Amino acid sequence: MHKPSSFFYFYAGIFLFLFSAAPGRSQQTLPDAPQNNTPQATAKRKWSDVLEPGEKIPPLYAKDKLMFPVHEELRLSGWFSPFLSAGWGQLLDGHPKYGTDSGAFGERLGAAALRDLSMRTFSDGVLPALLREDPRYFRKGEGSIVHRGLYAASRVFVTQRDNGSSGFNNSVVLGHGMASALTLAYYPDASVKTLVVFETWGTSLLGEAGGNLWSEFWPDARKKIFHKRHRAQP
Repeated sequence: MHKPSSFFYFYAGIFLFLFSAAPGRSQQTLPDAPQNNTPQATAKRKWSDVLEPGEKIPPLYAKDKLMFPVHEELRLSGWFSPFLSAGWGQLLDGHPKYGTDSGAFGERLGAAALRDLSMRTFSDGVLPALLREDPRYFRKGEGSIVHRGLYAASRVFVTQRDNGSSGFNNSVVLGHGMASALTLAYYPDASVKTLVVFETWGTSLLGEAGGNLWSEFWPDARKKIFHKRHRAQP
C-alpha cells in the first residue's frame, strides 16, 4: 500500500514555505575571494557555503545557522542534487520505489527535495547551532591535488568549530543519519526498510564528499577557463 499523498504534500508545502520566506538570494555558491570589501559585501559573504583561504568574514551565530539552510535552498545549485537523484533513481528504478511511469519522476523529485532539505536543516542548521560547529566549507586552495583532495573528502568527518578548533563533524554525520531515518515517514512502503535508511545515509555522505571536492577544485578550473577566454578575445 502506498503512503497517503496528503502526507507527502504536507512536507512539500513546508519546503515551499521555507523557500519563499527566505530574506533574499545569497551570493553565488563558489565565489572567488571578494573584490568588494565594503561592510555590506562582507556581511553578505557570511551566507556563502564556501570560504576562501584566509578570508575574514562575520561568524555565524546560532540564529544565523538556523537560517543558513534557507539561503542554501535559494541557490539554483541547491536543486542540482534533487534532480540528479530523481533522474538516477528513475533510470535504475531504485529507492524510493515509485516505479518508472510518467508520474514517478515527479514523486521521486519531491522526495529527493524533501530529503535534501531535511539533511540541510539538520546538518547545516539545527545541529551546528546546538553543537557550535561551522557548516561552511573552508577551502584549502593550495598544495598538491592529492593533498587537497584528501583534505576535501575528510571534511565530511572533520569540521571547524566556532572557537576555531577542529573536531569530529557531528553535524554532517549525525544530521545525514537523522534525515535518512526520516525517509521512513514519507517513502513508499516498498522502501520503508532499515537497509534503505543505511544505504541512503552512506550515499549521502559520499555525495557530501563529492560536493566538497567540487567546492575545492571548481574555482581553480573556472579561473583557468575564463582566463583562456579573456586571452582569446581580440
